[in-house]
Amino acid sequence: MKCPNCKKGRLFSAIPHKTFPTNGLLCDICSGSGKLPDYISYDPILGDIWKGSRISKGITLREQSKLLKMSPSKLSKMERGYFYNENMTINWRDK
Repeated sequence: MKCPNCKKGRLFSAIPHKTFPTNGLLCDICSGSGKLPDYISYDPILGDIWKGSRISKGITLREQSKLLKMSPSKLSKMERGYFYNENMTINWRDK
């Protein structure tokens, strides 16, 4: 599957500015390959459910990541729909 996060393995700023490289940054999801790795599944609807549940409880991303014992970066990716195939569940919403 084509990586929905980038354009041919690179990320570009929405508004160009001096400190952002003109050739873009390497995509942190596909590592520049342009293809979604097999160990990552993409489900933006489930990501919205995760994020909506967290926000409705008034929990910040950093607070939630501490509760789940994962990095805020990984949790942010999951809330955008990128799930690492590690038998993840959504039972944390009940905590």
